[in-house]
Amino acid sequence: MAQLMLDLLSSVGNCLNCFPGSPTLRINGRSFKMLRLLGEACIVIVYQTLSCYRLDNLTLISFHLQGGFSYVYLVEDTTTHQLLALKKIRCPFGAESVEQAMREVEAYRLFAHVPTIISAVDHVVATERGSSDESSKTVYILLPYYRRGNLQDMINSNLVNRSAFAERHLMMLFLGVCKALAAMHRYRPPSAVERMRVVGDGDGDGDEDEDDDDEERNRPDDLQHRPLMAPHPFSSSPSSSIHQHHQHQPPSPPSPSPTRKQQQQQQQQPPSKQPRAYAHRDIKPGNIMINDQGTTPILMDLGSVAPSPIQVTSQSIALQLQDTAAEHSTMPYRAPELFDVRPGSVVDSKSDIWSMGCTLFACLVGKSPFEMRSDETGGSLSLCVLGADWRFPDESPGGAKRPPQKQTNSADDSSGAAAAAAASISEPVRDIVRRCLKAEPAERPDITELIALVEAVIEGLPDDSSSSS
Repeated sequence: MAQLMLDLLSSVGNCLNCFPGSPTLRINGRSFKMLRLLGEACIVIVYQTLSCYRLDNLTLISFHLQGGFSYVYLVEDTTTHQLLALKKIRCPFGAESVEQAMREVEAYRLFAHVPTIISAVDHVVATERGSSDESSKTVYILLPYYRRGNLQDMINSNLVNRSAFAERHLMMLFLGVCKALAAMHRYRPPSAVERMRVVGDGDGDGDEDEDDDDEERNRPDDLQHRPLMAPHPFSSSPSSSIHQHHQHQPPSPPSPSPTRKQQQQQQQQPPSKQPRAYAHRDIKPGNIMINDQGTTPILMDLGSVAPSPIQVTSQSIALQLQDTAAEHSTMPYRAPELFDVRPGSVVDSKSDIWSMGCTLFACLVGKSPFEMRSDETGGSLSLCVLGADWRFPDESPGGAKRPPQKQTNSADDSSGAAAAAAASISEPVRDIVRRCLKAEPAERPDITELIALVEAVIEGLPDDSSSSS
């Protein structure tokens, strides 16, 4: 516990000092200058329940602590001056917390062939110089940096400027997220051509580098046969001692790469004809980046990705799944089946459809439907979710539209402003939200049906230029 508190204080201190003097670090031979913290730091501590039993009137719960501290920084390659995002995950609890962080790395590899899902540029597992605990590790993940930020940034801008998304543009972005999600819900291992294209986008220019990259890209196929949420061994990854001000220890030797013949044999194997489903489990505006052209959404933060469906066959699995959801799935966007997981149930990718409905509502109105409803009633957000208690701000409890209210200049009249914004939402777009936010997962559309619904809505929407004139 003392070491935990020291790590916590050290992490908060690193967060607050804002990098005076722009320190540098090296990752796999590349030098990066750390510029600033991107957003707020997120501290993740997981209590994994091992057993739960009753003794008289006392409930005894056995658990252990795992997880780590996660921060995202803006860094600059000192050679190419390329800007990247660096995710730093401190893993003070030994191998288990490192495995948890490495599952996120494996997920980036798994979907590296999908252009609308973010992929890692590089990663390393490091031992911090000066750490008193050799088992304490830090996982660094280099990710692309998008200057426009994410969908939540656009929502915030709309709230500040009292503006709104043009419906057609918003639904085109929403369709892009649906198609990215379809690559998860209907996952197929990439073909040889797709793997070669991904490898061709890398920086390696020699045969040995290409072999190494192929090995990295092929490795996710093994992930199909084990759940992302379960402990599993990982292939050896580059490990080094990383610290600031250019001091660096050489990485350990990499494991031998497969021969060219072995790589060709792997590429000649036919891809699986049966898609394997994965769920993102944390769809929200903050996890949808916008490319620099402002036209394409990029799905990010794969630390929550899990296989789908999951058969809940016991109370222990139900508790583990519920705890995992509490850790990785943001509450206002979390599906009701993840709040109260029951033995005998099945949790599948329909939870993402619920989150998509919440995300679209937030883009239209400014916040999640259950955040809004909880604020209105003063009730529990989780009870609002479990009861599917929500409505558009301009609707009465029965679903009928209320007469328009007079606009006021009061700064705190958020409900009136939300109702005014909702009044311009077209009925087909409202219907998309309603279909996604069905309490019963079986009543929600799957991702294929949702894409068809959204495409039909877009066909019927006027061009943004004509609608604004």
